[in-house]
Order: sequence, then C-alpha cells, then structure tokens
Amino acid sequence: MEGMPLDKPAAESHGKRPSSRLDISVSPGNARDFDLLRIGLSPLYEMDAPDTSARASFAAGMTSYHFADIGIANSWGAATNFERTPLTIARGGLDNICLLLYAQGGCGLTSEGHSAEVHPGDVCFLDMTRQSTLSATRYRNLSLVLPRALLDPLVADIDGLHGRILQRSTSLNAMLASHLRALFNEAPILASKDAGAAAHGTAALVASFAGASATGREMIEQASSSASLQTARRLIEANLREPDLGPEFVCQRLGMSRAKLYRLFEPIGGVGAYIQQRRLTRAYHALTDPAQANVYIGLVASQCGFGNASVFSRAFRQAFGISPTDLRANHRRVDADDTGLSGDNAFTTMRRQLLGMGSRHR
Repeated sequence: MEGMPLDKPAAESHGKRPSSRLDISVSPGNARDFDLLRIGLSPLYEMDAPDTSARASFAAGMTSYHFADIGIANSWGAATNFERTPLTIARGGLDNICLLLYAQGGCGLTSEGHSAEVHPGDVCFLDMTRQSTLSATRYRNLSLVLPRALLDPLVADIDGLHGRILQRSTSLNAMLASHLRALFNEAPILASKDAGAAAHGTAALVASFAGASATGREMIEQASSSASLQTARRLIEANLREPDLGPEFVCQRLGMSRAKLYRLFEPIGGVGAYIQQRRLTRAYHALTDPAQANVYIGLVASQCGFGNASVFSRAFRQAFGISPTDLRANHRRVDADDTGLSGDNAFTTMRRQLLGMGSRHR
C-alpha cells in the first residue's frame, strides 16, 4: 500500500527532543503479533478483524510519537473493527479528544446510536470518555490524541464534539488537515517549547470548527452551559464516595434547579447514569491498582459510594461484563504476561504509554 505523502523533516533541531518514537508492524497472517497489537491498543479500543478469514491475512503498521499528554500516529491496516466499550473506557481512563484524518479508505462510525460514514480526507472527532465503534476498510490515517484540559477553555461545547465529522470539502478541513500532517512530519525534531505551541495551535483550530456554525447568542449559551456542566462534573468527582450523591445533592450544592441539571447532562446520558459511570470507573481503577491489591472488594465499593456490595457487583458486571473479583484476578495475569514479552517491547510500550496518558487524568 502506498504511504501518505509526508514532507521530509528538517535535518536539525535546536532544542531538547521530547518525543518518543514507536514503530509497530504486523506482517500478513502473523497471529502472535496480531494478538500483541490487540493488547497494545486495549487502552484505546477493542480491536479485531471483521472475520476469521480476514484475521488470517491481517496486516497493519504504525509509527507514533508521544509527547507527555499528546500522541500522534500515522497508521495503516487491513479492514479492522475498533470499539470503545464501557470496559475499554474504564480500563484506559483516558480523558482525551481524538482527531482522525483518513488519507486512504474510511470507516463507518457509530457514536452513541448515531451512524455516519467517514470518507478519505474527512476529519472525525471522538471523545475518549464515551462509546464509539469504527468499522474501517483498508485504510491509512493520522490520529492525534489531545487532553480534554487543553481544549476545554477554547471549545464552547466540548461534549458536542463526539462523533462530529469535518468534511473534506470545507476550508477549515484543509487548514486542520495540513496542520496535522505538518505536526506529524515535524514530530521527530520538535523542541520541548514547540510541542506545546503546536498542540495549542491544534486546539485553536478545533475550537474554530466547534463554533463555526453557531450564532453569537448560541455561543454564549453554549459557553455558559459548558461551564455549568464542568462545575457539576467537578462536584460529582469530588464526592463520589458520598452515598447520598445524586441529583438533589448536586442541585443543593450548586443552587441549581433539577430541570437545568437534567438539561445539562442529557447529551451525555443523564446525571444519574453519569454518577454511576464515574463511580464504577473509579472502582475499576482501584481494583486494577497494584497498590490496592489487598483492599477488600466491599471496601472498594464503599469508597466509591456503594452502600451494598451485592448491588455494586451486579452494577459492575452489567457495565463491564466481568465481576470485580474476576477483573482483579485477570489484571494480575495481564501484568504478569507483560513482564515476559521479551523482544516485543514496542507493543508493551504502546500499551503503557496509553495507560500513562490516562493515569494523569485520574
């Protein structure tokens, strides 16, 4: 497959190079590398080939650069399905926005019940705290992962980005696509001070897109709602262990009506569901934290706001498809397997970098 046309980077850098480069390759039909790739990508996606025959001939590759909270990758592959489930979201703990620019091929995108097609040249936006499914044909794309904290001050409605597509035919697409290509091309030589500036430049372009079709009044209303939502989310996060945390608790603390609170959380599934999801995600992190390996599961449940261990276990299994006990046991086995992957450092490094991006936001 032909590669994406990339400019040749400059020969020198006049500063510290903060990026770490990672090269991944799965040769056609290599079942072992295919499984290692799935493990490596697990903080981001549940990944698989469309069927058994496609898996037998599957091939893929990726070159990525990692700058602290920012990651950019040039990837190619055969037809692939990528899915972010509640379990994937909890496992990675990523509070990031991902931009995908398809140079070749495309994908069918489903995000929380909404379906769309992403075509070559389009840029799509994914909120990594929310569910999505991508069914890609044979493809090549650029992906950029940015922390929500970088975009939040600039984007009027950051929760409205999930699943949106910036089509190739728009002028803003040309600017953003050109910027993403330049960022990847210069990644090997970016100095520390330049990496942050490049990320902020990207955030500014995303903000232009997010507000491009809004009137001034709508922008003010969106900004006000976004600020209120973020205030409510911070309050919830700080009080997850409180058993009485619920809509009434939030309304009383913020002096907000129930109707307004429900409107704020409606786009992300409702306030009750959000509190439950955050509690379960915190429990997931506690159960997979080696430092808490000997903490009783009942105590973990209590520390996450669940008054009844049985209710917690049922909710946990319903959300993640696995019991708290089995998750803790399985996580210990995965960590043990990671330490023994001699000669496969690229796959394990990828997984740990992705998990590291999530850990900074927990």
